Amino acid sequence: MEDIRRISLCANCKHAATCTFPKDPDKPSFFCEEFELAEVLPRKVAPAPVAKLHLPKEDESEFKGLCSDCENRKTCKFPKPEGGVWHCQEYR
Repeated sequence: MEDIRRISLCANCKHAATCTFPKDPDKPSFFCEEFELAEVLPRKVAPAPVAKLHLPKEDESEFKGLCSDCENRKTCKFPKPEGGVWHCQEYR
């Protein structure tokens, strides 16, 4: 069970440490005339992951789709349509 104080106003109150109002630890406080929001510290946000830019190698420019970087592209016997191959069970 989550600590009831964490869902109470008291968890974020500026006066929590010096509060003189009686608190029942089994009942959260959702209203208090003395409540003032404590200073909110900014969260540290992880930077968004950067997408890797795929630059084609010299010999990749002749192939489109999955074939452009498939290990089997030089020896593959499957047809390679002009728009490229986008689904292949042999792709590696």
